[in-house]
Amino acid sequence: MSLSERQLTAQSLASEINSLGAWCVSPMPLDDNARLRFQVLDSDRDKVLEKLSSWNWSPIFVSTLPRVCNNGWHLASVYEIDLPRARQFVYDGRIHRDIADKEKKQAEVDILKYLGWKK
Repeated sequence: MSLSERQLTAQSLASEINSLGAWCVSPMPLDDNARLRFQVLDSDRDKVLEKLSSWNWSPIFVSTLPRVCNNGWHLASVYEIDLPRARQFVYDGRIHRDIADKEKKQAEVDILKYLGWKK
């Protein structure tokens, strides 16, 4: 099974988030309708959010939860990033015809005159 472009982006972004000192908590590969969710300690929050915004990502605050670390538990904020989805092709089923064609209109008028239509 090959991964979509969105899933590949999510995996690379998750590894970068982990290298910044935060934790990606979304299961990988990322579902097509899911947002990338990560948790960051409040002490590292500004550094991580600043780096993500420099990469043109806009994390959305979700909640604050406790996080168990080596030196005890700390408060950590949970954020989500909504990755762009692939655009679906929409078939244009409209009928495009030239209704105002002069020759067709003249033919219709000739037929109506033949049938007895009077102006």
